[in-house]
Amino acid sequence: MRRARYGTTTALVGVGALVVAFLASACADSSGAGGTGGDEAEATPSATASTSALSPSPSGEPGASPSVPPGGLPELAEVEIVAGAAGRGLPDGVEGTMDSPAGVGWSPEAGLLYVVTFGSSSCPTLAESAAKGDGDELTVVLVPPPADAICTMDYAPTTTVVAVPDGADAGSPVTVTLGDLGAVEVEPRAKEGQAGAVAWAAAS
Repeated sequence: MRRARYGTTTALVGVGALVVAFLASACADSSGAGGTGGDEAEATPSATASTSALSPSPSGEPGASPSVPPGGLPELAEVEIVAGAAGRGLPDGVEGTMDSPAGVGWSPEAGLLYVVTFGSSSCPTLAESAAKGDGDELTVVLVPPPADAICTMDYAPTTTVVAVPDGADAGSPVTVTLGDLGAVEVEPRAKEGQAGAVAWAAAS
């Protein structure tokens, strides 16, 4: 009887060891196959890279694509008036409109335009940091939010500061084409150091 019991106990211990080994192996495979193991560690750098790519970097270079930082844009009043800067709201003294998707006017600083767009405050359309063209014919490239962005359903103004080529801010009217929204004629500032009137694009 003792031998039978001893053999049965040994067999059970052996089966238990096999079960424990099998479970340990399964857990190891699971962690390495995309659960919480190696793949997640590899995904972390790319996630960080995409986040840093959203950070705006004001620049007067044409083609510099603007984007909204992860925390959203600051209020325009808190933004330094430099090419490529953007903020929520309208420039001082500018009245908004519900009849136009965008407008443009001179900032108080020489050589810089304000480009105002309307849309979702969390996913605004921004302008590239520098206008193209020369003389009295300029083009501003508008950059819409990503197609897969999750946006609030409000309708608010956002202002981007855009640099113009040398000689464009010479105190005479300038025609500015705002992407595919058409052209507007921007009048010069009434006084040096003062923002100019915003010319609004016609609603489509």
